[in-house]
Amino acid sequence: MRDDRYLIAGKGVFKEEFVTCGGIPLAEVDFRTMESKQQPGLFLAGEVMDIDGITGGFNFQAAWTTGWLAGTHVGQDGSLI
Repeated sequence: MRDDRYLIAGKGVFKEEFVTCGGIPLAEVDFRTMESKQQPGLFLAGEVMDIDGITGGFNFQAAWTTGWLAGTHVGQDGSLI
């Protein structure tokens, strides 16, 4: 949707904020390459997977690490180049 407006009424108490959870089950991901076990050639990163945690860096680190792994391995077999 575009041009929607939302009223901000406040925020939660520090350390009670959580980032998105849900998504692709971790058992369906090869963590060496971040490739989907269900859909070969599909590389995953960040919160598209079922990763969650309290704010303060955990989710940033997960996104950076999984993004680096996926980016490093995508196309390594030459099929995407």
